[in-house]
Amino acid sequence: MTMPCPCGNGLDSAWQFDARGIELCRTCPKCHREKMHRYRPDVLSDPSYAAEEPIEGE
Repeated sequence: MTMPCPCGNGLDSAWQFDARGIELCRTCPKCHREKMHRYRPDVLSDPSYAAEEPIEGE
C-alpha cells in the first residue's frame, strides 16, 4: 500500500525492514538515507544481531 511519507515532503513511502523482517520505519527516496542511518549496520544485515530488548515471535 502506498502512503505519503511521515517526513512530510509529500512523496510516497515504503516500509523498511531489519535483517529479521521487522518493520523499522517508512521512508521515501528523499529521507531514506537519513532515517536508515539511525540504525546499526548489523541490524540491517545480520539476522542474528544482538538485541537488548526481547523480540516477540508471531
